[in-house]
Amino acid sequence: MNILTLVVLLLIEGMFFTWSILTKQTHLKEKGIVNLSILFLFGILVYSGVFVWSFRYIMLLLLLIAQSAYSICVLSKRRNREYSIGKNIVCLVSKISLIFLSLLPLFLFPRYQELPLSGTYDVDTAKYTWIDNSRKDPFSGSEDKRALTVEFWYPADSKEKYPLVVFSHGAFGFSGSNYSTFAELASNGYIVASIGHTHHAFYTIDTSGKLTTVDQSFLKKATEINAVIDSQDEEDIFNTTKEWMKLRTEDMNFVLDTILLECENEVTDRFFGNIDPDKIGVIGHSLGGAAAAQIGRERSDIDAAIVLDGTMLGEEIGFENGKVVLNPEPYPIPLLNLYAEDHYTLSKELVGDDYDNHYASNRAICSYDIVFRGAGHLNFTDLPLFSPILANTLGIGAVDPRYCIENTNRIVLTFFDGYLKYNCAPDLKGEY
Repeated sequence: MNILTLVVLLLIEGMFFTWSILTKQTHLKEKGIVNLSILFLFGILVYSGVFVWSFRYIMLLLLLIAQSAYSICVLSKRRNREYSIGKNIVCLVSKISLIFLSLLPLFLFPRYQELPLSGTYDVDTAKYTWIDNSRKDPFSGSEDKRALTVEFWYPADSKEKYPLVVFSHGAFGFSGSNYSTFAELASNGYIVASIGHTHHAFYTIDTSGKLTTVDQSFLKKATEINAVIDSQDEEDIFNTTKEWMKLRTEDMNFVLDTILLECENEVTDRFFGNIDPDKIGVIGHSLGGAAAAQIGRERSDIDAAIVLDGTMLGEEIGFENGKVVLNPEPYPIPLLNLYAEDHYTLSKELVGDDYDNHYASNRAICSYDIVFRGAGHLNFTDLPLFSPILANTLGIGAVDPRYCIENTNRIVLTFFDGYLKYNCAPDLKGEY
């Protein structure tokens, strides 16, 4: 359908361009009628469900509205514009560029079949923006306090108590990066809070509609560190990631404390009252996984932690003699590490048991390491389903994306069921 839409729009422009050359007339009024008809037809296709309305069509709609408004102006005038081959060519090139731009979201984010939910609960969502008045936002350049937007997925129409799971996205990820994971948990009786780490996220949109994009200095530094350049200063990396971890863990602490305070509030939204404060799990992807694991170590009210293909940077407690010093204290709660194959293999080959995650797992009271063969870093998010083009550009493995995220969600649910609901060790295999 996307290709057909592109072809039809390009054909219309090509036909009018050719007609103008052959007749040496602009035919603006005839084209105006066609433009108005296209907008009308677009509305019919959306209304009838042929085009399923979503953000993907916003840019196309804006283009159709703009050209229709111009067409109305042309049709209201008595005189036509004089024909000029040069102007015709410029108009054609400009219009083709606008068509490609307006259809870009349809190709970057094609429709896909959402993963089926295994649970019996219908899922509702909610969104809140909370301000931490105890902290200045280090990215604001002023005295602005740290503002965080949190999205919730929770069982609808129920008065039961449910475990709470708090999610932290990866570096320049976003709060909806693991939408299918959140929905799967919520459908099985969990309340999930996903934090948008302002300026660390690719974008956040707060409850007032304010858009905040990723901080460019953070993006640049994170990209450099992820490139694993041999000339990088290891101590500089240690100090930089410590700053990131401080921001992330403070964000998570603030959100957790705010949620628990809402649970105690008698005048509160219904789903806050459904949270069981004695059953809390944390999970994150990449840098978010590192933050989740560290919160699991620091807070006594966390019962289980999951790291989705992240390095447990919080285990690094110092830097001496040219290398990091790792925390020798046993990791205090059940820990699950899910690895992409290259992450697990390279960490074993290059660092061995002194790698942050392996060091922590070997000293945890209970730990699981699961490796997905052929998986890449972003296969543990929904991005390969949501935008295959972007995912391939940023890095995924040869594994089937749907298979990987489906099994990831099942593992996450099984692990949390074991430690947040049924108080029993889950049965999980070590390789997929």
